[in-house]
Amino acid sequence: MIKNPLEIFEEIAHIPHMSFHTQEMFEYICGFAKGCGYKIETDKAKNIRAFASDFPEFCFQSHYDMVGVGEAYKPLKLYREGDFLKAKNSSLGADNGIGVAIQLYLMQKYRDLEFLFTNDEEVGLLGAKNLELKIACDLIVNLDSETFGEIVLGCAGGYDMSVVLNLPKDPSSYKFAYRISSRGFKGGHSGIDINKDIKNAIVSLGELIDKTEGGICSFEGGEKINSIPVFSQVVLKTNQILHSCSDFLVEEVQSEDIPYQKDRLLAFILGIKSGVRAQSGEDVIDSVNISLLKQTDSQVKVSLMGRANTKDLLEKNLSEIKALALRIDPKAEIAIDDFYAPWERNIAEGDSFLEIVKKSFGDYLVKVCQIHAGLECGILQDRLENMGKKNLKILSIGPTILSPHSLNERLDMKAFEKFFQVLENLIENYKIWHFKGRK
Repeated sequence: MIKNPLEIFEEIAHIPHMSFHTQEMFEYICGFAKGCGYKIETDKAKNIRAFASDFPEFCFQSHYDMVGVGEAYKPLKLYREGDFLKAKNSSLGADNGIGVAIQLYLMQKYRDLEFLFTNDEEVGLLGAKNLELKIACDLIVNLDSETFGEIVLGCAGGYDMSVVLNLPKDPSSYKFAYRISSRGFKGGHSGIDINKDIKNAIVSLGELIDKTEGGICSFEGGEKINSIPVFSQVVLKTNQILHSCSDFLVEEVQSEDIPYQKDRLLAFILGIKSGVRAQSGEDVIDSVNISLLKQTDSQVKVSLMGRANTKDLLEKNLSEIKALALRIDPKAEIAIDDFYAPWERNIAEGDSFLEIVKKSFGDYLVKVCQIHAGLECGILQDRLENMGKKNLKILSIGPTILSPHSLNERLDMKAFEKFFQVLENLIENYKIWHFKGRK
C-alpha cells in the first residue's frame, strides 16, 4: 500500500535528525528506497542517490538534516493548529523533511525519476560541498524553497564569522547585581525572515543595557548560527534599580564575579546594525544577523552570519564587519568559519523546462525570483559541472513553510496540498513534452 507524503513525514519526524546526527535518517532513506526497488549510491558525506532507471527523466533533490531547536533531539510530537502543522516544543523540520517525504512518496509511483538526498545542509551546506555522486539527469528540481508559487532561480551567498573581543575589567564598585533574561521573542530564519521586523534577543538586550550604567559579569545568547536569536541573558552589576519589562525578566542576584566594561562589546553588536543592509525593490539583497554570543571572563565570542545576493555585496558585507571589529578592538580574533558564493541564475525566460514548471502551477499565481537564503543549488551545480555535467539546469520550488529554524516553524497545509498537485502536474507535463521531443 502506497504511503502518502504526510504519513512519510510523520515517520521522518519520529527519527531525530539534527545536523551532524543523521545516521538513523540516512538508514531510513536507504531502506525505503531499496524497498521501492531503487538502487542506491552513497558517498563519504552520507549523500544518497537513488535511481531505478539508467535514463531517468529528471532529478528531485532535498537535504535530510534539520535545524534542531527545542526538543528536536527526540521524536517529534506533531499537531495541527488551524491550517498549519507544527511540532510541540520543537522546530518542525519541514525544512527540508517535507521535501524528503515527497521524494520518497514519488519513489513508490515512478520508476523513471532520479532522487538526490544531501546531508548536513543546515551547518554549512556540507553534503553539497562534498558531493561525490554523479547524477544522470541534466535537470534538477530542488524542493527546499519555502513559499508556494515561487520558482527560485538564484539565492544569496553567505559567510559565518566569529569575532572574539577582549573586555577590560570594570574597576567600579556596584550595589546591585541583576540577571536579565529574554522572554517572548519569536525567532526565525536569518535569511527569509530577516525583513519581518523580528526582534533579535541579543541585540535587544544590548540596547537595554546600553542605557544602564554598569559592568557585565556574563553575557550569552542565541541558538543556531542561521537563526534569529530567541534567548539572551546577562548578569549586570549596577548602582541603578532595575525592573522587568515586556521583553526581559529582571531578577536581583548575589554575585561575587568580576564585572567587565561593556562599551566595547556594545559598540560591536549595536554597530553591526543586525538586519537588512540593502534591498532591491521589495527583495532583500544584503543582510547580517548576530546569531550567537558567549562571554568567558574577559573574552566574548560573537558569531554572526552575513548574506548577499551578489558576490560584490557579500565581500563588502564581510569586509565592513571585519573592519568594525578591528576598529573597536585591534586585538580582536576574527575567523571565517564558512563562506559560499551566491547562486546566480542561469535559466533564461522562455526556457522549455521553466515553462513546463510554470504550466504545472495551473491557475495559481507564479513568481520567478531569487531569494535571500542559502540553497544548495549553486554548490551542486559547481560540483556536478566539475564531474562533467556541463549543461545542468537547477531550479527550486516548495510549499509554504513559516518561521523555519524556530519553535514556531509551521507547514501551511493548504499550500502543501496545492504544491503536491503541482509536482504531479510537473511530472506528467514533462512526460508529455519529452514524448513529443525536446526543443
